Amino acid sequence: MAVTLQLVLLALVALVALLGVAAVGAAPGRPHIVIILADDLGWNDVSFHGSDQIPTPNIDALAYNGIVLNNYYTQPMCTPSRAALLTGVHPIHTGMQHGVILEPEPWGLPLDVPVMPQYLRGLGYRAHAVGKWHLGFFRANYTPEARGFHSHFGLWNGYHDYYTHQTQGSFIDMDGYDMRRGMAVDWGSRGGYSTDLFTDEAVRVIRDHPVGDRAPPLFLYLAHLAPHAGNYEAPLQAPAEAIKAFGHIKDPERRVYAAMVSKLDESVGRVVAALQEQDMLSNSVIVFASDNGAITSGLHPNKGSNWPLKGVKGGPWDGAVRVPACVWSPLLQRARRTSQQLMHVTDWLPTLLAAAGAAPAPGLALDGVNQWEALSAASGAPRKEVLVNVDYRASGAGGYAALRLGDYKIVNGTALLGYQDAWLGDSGLEEPAPGVDSVALARSSGTARSLEAAGLPLADGGVARGVRAAARLRCGASRVEKDGFRFPECRPLLAPCVFDLAVDPCERRNLYGTPLLPPDVRAALEARLAALAATARPPRNEPSDLRADPAYWNNTWTNWADLLDAADDGLPAMFQPRRRGSRWG
Repeated sequence: MAVTLQLVLLALVALVALLGVAAVGAAPGRPHIVIILADDLGWNDVSFHGSDQIPTPNIDALAYNGIVLNNYYTQPMCTPSRAALLTGVHPIHTGMQHGVILEPEPWGLPLDVPVMPQYLRGLGYRAHAVGKWHLGFFRANYTPEARGFHSHFGLWNGYHDYYTHQTQGSFIDMDGYDMRRGMAVDWGSRGGYSTDLFTDEAVRVIRDHPVGDRAPPLFLYLAHLAPHAGNYEAPLQAPAEAIKAFGHIKDPERRVYAAMVSKLDESVGRVVAALQEQDMLSNSVIVFASDNGAITSGLHPNKGSNWPLKGVKGGPWDGAVRVPACVWSPLLQRARRTSQQLMHVTDWLPTLLAAAGAAPAPGLALDGVNQWEALSAASGAPRKEVLVNVDYRASGAGGYAALRLGDYKIVNGTALLGYQDAWLGDSGLEEPAPGVDSVALARSSGTARSLEAAGLPLADGGVARGVRAAARLRCGASRVEKDGFRFPECRPLLAPCVFDLAVDPCERRNLYGTPLLPPDVRAALEARLAALAATARPPRNEPSDLRADPAYWNNTWTNWADLLDAADDGLPAMFQPRRRGSRWG
């Protein structure tokens, strides 16, 4: 009975998605769409932003020959970003705005909200998900293949060990295996390096995709775990041969992190090569982005660099939400440039639908903005604001809200009592890779060779260097004093802070309460933030369920709520509450 209801619900939501798009043209002519999502990758951990410490030639080749999205914003954490990406709806409107789904928590992305694969399936696409999910799994109808994907291979949780694929509870003493192929546990993956396994699967999906004039278009969502930290005992992991390439980095943890990023870059090159080998590259749209900024300190730190941006993953500052991103496609009319237009993660759904020759039906409640024409033709700026988040605690005390309106940004409150409200971690500018010219490396990368093999011209060295220079952030003018005037300290738990990001992208000069902030700008920021906050739904978060413990389920993380419902004799004795130790002692 539960399975029947699940299928009915899936069919209804898929019908909503199908009715929610107005299609133009035949399905076989639509472009293949590939989204490659990095996890906790810092702003300056890609060399197209100016760092020579960690070369990322394959990613750079996409950036230099596509469009660098230099004002691209996400959500501050993993689950909210993925929810925003796949729904086109801001997390405050789906209840996904507060934190992430922890391992034993029984909640997920609302089932009545259509997601990207459902829209695209309505346009004839074959949709495949590879890698990290992190949008709920306590019941099967929250998992990828129940949300519109034809297949999924990867993990359901937010992280795991890169080799054993065990996931430890973040705040609770639970530990279980997490690697799935559809609903089946994939024990055969144990021992393989997660980044390589996900890349192998993505390549297999591309090679197995039908080809020919009447073949359906492909939607591939490759959500890498890298470079997110793994379990507590060994948070940073990479193959030894990859680590050896970064001997110029003195910090041993940063060195391993660099190797994790290099494996991610290698993955991009292999995916692009597979598309070229299948003769799919010349009709593809490839998006590369991070889900949020790096986390230098805090829970699951990974030694990433958000420099010169302020803050880390989880907070209201741009270091959490302004991330490396680019889009590549031969369908873009004006490429090989850096775009400064404002873009938000929710924009991908309407933008990619437009690239596919369709549009959301009028009246569909999306927060995303169609950016395809503006990006392709370098015309206009459809988005005027980005709501970072509204995440006040239920009591009304604590939490924060933050909004960018034009070039101005207001931050009211903060996360973790302000302990991470600083410019943290490695700049990514010291210890450059010896003898490496990042632009030259990008032009000789696997991605570049694939583009040439497909008959697609490469940006010459001068153009690539121009794109790179335009993408680099400089905060030299962001001093705390100007002409003898000292800007007030930003203390967002006591009063809001406002920054003019056009001249101060590093959020150093607080304008709030100063004559440098025009009264009408302050009033507009406060009014708009209050108006958006009034539309927020309550967070969907649920407390942990001890019955999720993998010790009860063959030492695996599974859809425990379904399995409990299927028990014929009520709640088995083994699920009675019992005291458990804490990882923290």
